[in-house]
Amino acid sequence: MNGGVRVPQPVMVLHGGGVALACGPDGRVRAEALHGFFAADTRVLSTYRLAIGGHAWRLLGRSRSGHATAQWEFQNPPLRDPTGDLAAGSLLLSLRRRLDGVLHDDLVVRAFAGRPVRARLSLQLDADFADLFQVKERSLPPRLNIRRVAGQDELILSYQQGGFRRELRVGFDAPGVHPIFVGAQVVFNLELAPGAAWRCCLEAAPVIDGAPLPRGSDPHGSEPSPVPVGHPLAIRTDALLERPFEQGRADLRALAVPQPPSPPYVAAGVPWFLTLFGRDPLVTALMAGLDGAWLAEGALAALGRLQAKERDDWRDAEPGKLPHELRRGELAYRGMVPHTPYYGTHDAPALYCLTLWHAWRWTGARRLLDAHLATARAALRWCDELGDRDGDGLLEYATRSSRGYRNQGWKDAGDAVVHEDGSQPTLPLATVELQGNLFAARLAMAELLSEQGDQAEAERLVHAASALRALVEERFWLEEAGFYAFALDGDKRQVKGIASNPGQLLWSGLPSPERAAAVAARLLQPDLFSGWGLRTLSAQNPAYNPLSYQRGSVWPHDTALAAAGLWRYGLREAASTLIRSILEAACAFEEERLPELFCGLDRSHGLPVPYEAANSPQAWAAAVPLLVAQLLLGLVPDAPRARCFLAPWLPEWLPRLELQGISIGQGRLDVALRRQGPETVIEHLRHEQVEVILGTVEAPLWGIPPRAERERR
Repeated sequence: MNGGVRVPQPVMVLHGGGVALACGPDGRVRAEALHGFFAADTRVLSTYRLAIGGHAWRLLGRSRSGHATAQWEFQNPPLRDPTGDLAAGSLLLSLRRRLDGVLHDDLVVRAFAGRPVRARLSLQLDADFADLFQVKERSLPPRLNIRRVAGQDELILSYQQGGFRRELRVGFDAPGVHPIFVGAQVVFNLELAPGAAWRCCLEAAPVIDGAPLPRGSDPHGSEPSPVPVGHPLAIRTDALLERPFEQGRADLRALAVPQPPSPPYVAAGVPWFLTLFGRDPLVTALMAGLDGAWLAEGALAALGRLQAKERDDWRDAEPGKLPHELRRGELAYRGMVPHTPYYGTHDAPALYCLTLWHAWRWTGARRLLDAHLATARAALRWCDELGDRDGDGLLEYATRSSRGYRNQGWKDAGDAVVHEDGSQPTLPLATVELQGNLFAARLAMAELLSEQGDQAEAERLVHAASALRALVEERFWLEEAGFYAFALDGDKRQVKGIASNPGQLLWSGLPSPERAAAVAARLLQPDLFSGWGLRTLSAQNPAYNPLSYQRGSVWPHDTALAAAGLWRYGLREAASTLIRSILEAACAFEEERLPELFCGLDRSHGLPVPYEAANSPQAWAAAVPLLVAQLLLGLVPDAPRARCFLAPWLPEWLPRLELQGISIGQGRLDVALRRQGPETVIEHLRHEQVEVILGTVEAPLWGIPPRAERERR
C-alpha cells in the first residue's frame, strides 16, 4: 500500500444542481487552465482571483465535504498599509464554497494584528463564455461582445450572439462595505480593528437564454437525492473495498439527473461530461446492479426518448441508433458541432438491449419490457442491418459527418486504435469488443423475446449469436500472440496492436474457455498490466504514451470489466490480481475516489499519476467497486423467477465481506462472508421473498444471459 499518502487531482471539481466548477487546489479559477464555472456547456466564469493589497493570499489548507462544498484558509503575505508594515499572518481569510445551481462563496477576513488594519481586498472576476469544447481543446476565440455592467452590489457579465444568450449575475452582500467595481475587478476597502472580522457573501447565478437555473433548497449545498429509495444497502469489509464502495455509491447519486416521472439518469462525469451520454449510463448500469435498478431504468428512459428515427449524416444518425452525446453550448446551438444530439456511438444500441435485460433480471418488472422492448428491438435491428456496413456479419463504424468521431467504440479518441507499428488503420473499423457486445445483446434479447412468447425470433437470435461467435473466433484470433486482434480495418486486415479490448470481449462471454485462458495470461504481462490496472495499449507499441487519453492510460472501468470477464471463465486468481490493483489505486487517490482514467506509468514509478483532464467523479469509475462486490458474492439475480444464484469467493487479501439490503425484485438479500484458510465460508445468509441457490453460477452476472453459457456448453 501507500502508507496513507493520497494523490490529489490537479484540478478540484465541485458540482451540484446541474452546474460544475473546476478550479485550482487554491480555489482560484484561471482562464488559461482547464478551469471554469460551467453551466449548460458554457464557461460562465473563467477568472476568479482573490488578492490583498495587490498580492496573492497564501494558502494554508483546504478541505472538502461531499461533492458540492469545499473550504480554504489563507493568510496575508507581508504588506504595507497606511499605518506601516503588516507582518505575514496578521489576517486570516476563510473561503467556504458550495454549488447548488449557483456558486455561493462565503468570505470571512479576521484580523490578528495588534493595531487597526486598513487593507484593500480585491477579487478579479471575468467570463469568456467559451463553449465547453473550446475550453477542453484550449481553442479560445477572442470575444469582443462581452458586457460587464456594475450595479450597486451586483456585477452582471453577459454574452449574446444572435439568439444565443448566456449571463452570470454576481451579487455581493457585505454589510458596511460596498464593493467598488473597476471593469470586472471588485474592490473592498477594509478597516479592521484587532480581533474584528469582515464577512461577505457572494452568489454567482447563471442565466441561460434569459432563464435563471433552478436552485436547491438545502442550505448546506447537498442536494436531496432524486434516487428512488429501496432497501438501504450497507457494506462492511476491509477498507480496501469499503471506502471506495461507499464513495462510488455517493458519486453515482451526486451524478444523478432528475427526469420525472422516470428515475434519474446518471451524467457521465464532471466537469466535462455533465450531460446525457449514450454508452456511459448503460455501462454504468450494467456494472452497478447492487446499487439498484434505478441506474438502468433511468438510462433506458432517457436514451429511448432520443432514439433516431431517420438518417442524418451530419449527426451520424440512423433509424434505431441511440445517441452518443447531447450538448447545449454555443457550438451546438450554431450547428458547428453535431451534438444536438450526436449519434456517433456504435456500441450504445447493443448496450441498450443488454441494459433492458439487466433491469429485467434485477427487478422482474414487466412494465420495463412494455415500456422499452420496442426501442430495444429497433436498436438490435440497427445492429443487424445498418451497424454492419458491408454485410459481413460484423459491426463496423465510419463517420459520415465532417465533424464526426473517427472512433465510435468506447475508445473514441481519434488516435486510440492503432496497428502494431503504431500507425492508424483505415476506416471502417470493426473493433473486437463491439462484436462481443452484439453477441451478448442477441442472447439477452432472445431471453426477453422468449418471455414475450416470440419463440421464433428468440431462436433466430440464438443462432445469430452462435454464428457471430464463430466469425469472431475465425477472423480476430492471433495465433502467435495468443490474443485477439484490436480490430479489423477497412480492408478487413487484422489490426494487431495489443490492447485491453479483448478483456471486455471476455466480459461478453464470447471466447472459448481455452482462448479465454490465453487472453488472461496475456493481459497480465507487464506491457499491459501496469500494476495499478490494465493499460489501454501495450507499452511495447510505438504509439504508446502513458500520459495520453487512450494509448496507454489506465481506465478503472476497463480493468474492472476485464476482471469480470476473467471471473466468468473461472479465472478468479487472475481477476483478483486486477481487482486488487484497481482498489489499491482507488485508495491512493484523495477520498478513495477513482477518476475516469489515470496515467499508465508502471507501479515502480510510485503512486498513480493523475491524467490532467480526467473527470472526477465519473460514472463508470464510480461503479467499479460495486461490480467488484458483486463478483466476490458470485451473485446472479433472477427476479422474474424470484430467485438468485450465489457462488461466493474471497481472495486471500480480503478476509471478510458483508452486504445488507440487496434488492432483487420484491425481495431482499443479506449475506456475510469470511475467508477461512483457502475456503470462503458463508457466515450469515438472510433472504426475504427471494430463493437463494448456492454454489451455482448459471450466468456470471454482469448482464450476460444464462443462454450464453448453456449454448457454449
